[in-house]
Amino acid sequence: MFKKILIPTDGSDFCQGALEQGFDLARLSGGEVTLLYAIESPYEAFQSYSTQPPEYIEKLMTDFKAEAQKVLDRIAAEAESKGVHTRAVIVEEHPVPAILEAAKEHDLVVMATHGRKGIDRVLMGSVTDKVLHNCSTPVLVVRGASG
Repeated sequence: MFKKILIPTDGSDFCQGALEQGFDLARLSGGEVTLLYAIESPYEAFQSYSTQPPEYIEKLMTDFKAEAQKVLDRIAAEAESKGVHTRAVIVEEHPVPAILEAAKEHDLVVMATHGRKGIDRVLMGSVTDKVLHNCSTPVLVVRGASG
């Protein structure tokens, strides 16, 4: 059974279904959940074009990390109230490689998807789709809440 479950999240309501499924599986199997929050710097791809001083970018990333920690603390408290042991990890990296790397140490990845099709999928891309097609760890995909 699944003893180490990875649940990537951004804290949005959209991810709630994946969190609930992951928590249920962990509770049933006596496993633990790792909550992963990946923060990608908005300036990473455009560093040489940025007019912002490095201090501004550092402050922005510090603020992003503080918000991520609040989100993870809230989700971890929810999990613990359901009897699920969690650990929370924040990484500064694009979500896809961060998830793929973390998945190597887990038995299952539980993720939400928008379920976009056609041109929306092409234009918006899909972290879940990229993980699903490149991950050697099993991936459970849960349709995210609309809204």
